[in-house]
Amino acid sequence: MEPNLRFFDDKRILITGGGGYLGSKLAEILATTHAEIHLLDVKFNEIAVKLNTEYTHLSNIVCDLTNKEEIENAINFSQPDLVFHFAALLDRVRDFSNYDQLYKVNVEGTLNLLEGLKRVNYSGLYYASSSEVYGNKNPSPFREDQNPSPVSPYSLTKLMAENLISTYSLIKDKPYTILRLFNFYGSQMPPTFFLSQLEKSLSKNIPFEMTGGEQKRDFISIEVLIELILKVANKPKSNQEIINICSGQATSIKELALRTASYQDKLHLLRIGALPYRLNEIWEMIGDTNKLSKILSSTVD
Repeated sequence: MEPNLRFFDDKRILITGGGGYLGSKLAEILATTHAEIHLLDVKFNEIAVKLNTEYTHLSNIVCDLTNKEEIENAINFSQPDLVFHFAALLDRVRDFSNYDQLYKVNVEGTLNLLEGLKRVNYSGLYYASSSEVYGNKNPSPFREDQNPSPVSPYSLTKLMAENLISTYSLIKDKPYTILRLFNFYGSQMPPTFFLSQLEKSLSKNIPFEMTGGEQKRDFISIEVLIELILKVANKPKSNQEIINICSGQATSIKELALRTASYQDKLHLLRIGALPYRLNEIWEMIGDTNKLSKILSSTVD
């Protein structure tokens, strides 16, 4: 069942990280509605720039989440009914060399956003967290009621932002929903993603070095991911909930690489096992979909 896009008509929508991949892909769908859409970011990709030229009801706001004055001005201008908080600094390295910047953007930036919104009567705030917060101590498939166990500074700051949003929102009597996103893929993905790096190497006939690929991941297409996010936003029972956005299916990194290379008849370019695994690797990152299914099947009381 497709999401009810009419739900978003005549609403004012703010997407932080709107200049990034996920935010701009969400904006592509919402731009087809009669919503007033504001994309907030420090810079904008080609998708966001194109949307800004094609739709008069969509605007790009250059804004740094770490700058309180810029955030306040952006919120005063947009006055959102719905907020999709997708902005984040992404760095999955295991050492703490970049922790200060991760904390500044992912945690302090989130607080700046919440403070800027405190006088706005918004009806929903949807935070894009990460499946990495489950870590490697929980059995897979991951359930929302398991205790998180971050394995990197990045996933640590994502969990801190989750707790910040829930605590702040409960104190201020504001709505919120935590979306724990699993591995997504799609066209026009930035070069920092594994699949993008693989496809780039294969297209240029360059050998691709990778780990043994025994890690299992829950891959979901960007189209299905956004469809599920929009469906959740339609559901009042998603308020104050943590929800996995995933497929519930396991695919190994090696299997994905072999399938992709085989499709292009370039298996000879794969260098499986050439790279070591990361410290504190998460071997199985698969999501449980029971809570998601239950919320999507819910009706208004």
